[in-house]
Amino acid sequence: MLDKAQLLQDRLIQLRRTIHRQPELGFEEFQTGALVAQTLGELGLEFQSGVGQTGLVARLGNGNGPTIGIRADMDALPILEANEVEYKSQVPGKMHACGHDAHTAMLIGAAMLLKDEPFDGEIRLLFQPSEERKDDEGKSGAMRMIDDGAIDGLDAIIALHVDGKVDRGKVSIGEGYTLANSDRI
Repeated sequence: MLDKAQLLQDRLIQLRRTIHRQPELGFEEFQTGALVAQTLGELGLEFQSGVGQTGLVARLGNGNGPTIGIRADMDALPILEANEVEYKSQVPGKMHACGHDAHTAMLIGAAMLLKDEPFDGEIRLLFQPSEERKDDEGKSGAMRMIDDGAIDGLDAIIALHVDGKVDRGKVSIGEGYTLANSDRI
């Protein structure tokens, strides 16, 4: 599996950089969703779009066992990017400052790695919109996806988030809430 993942690395870096160049705020992830949909389609995967307004859900496996969700957020932040990199945001006042571009690319990578693997059960890939902001009714993309039934029947769910404090190639796992915070200024 690691060898297969290493073969995907360049493609996933390019996907991440494409998403990074065109950041979209919560519930506005139209280009990002289209790119995810196109890639899932190229992989031959069936998916549902418009989940939680601008999210997507894809399913892998035969359904004869546990159902595990893997969730990644797709939205950007209303921040002017000051980084001088080749893949810098092309949208003034918006950038992927929190890693959601990487999260989206990683979940696509999981789809690429797992699509042909035999296993009993279901892996549900949840491409979540609007983790960073709420809609007019005060609901985030997660709540909208829940309202649309995206997590119905899940036995467990895994969420991921990049963390600059964790060495490359390492994974940090915590029980309960991890990296959850809210504040007002």
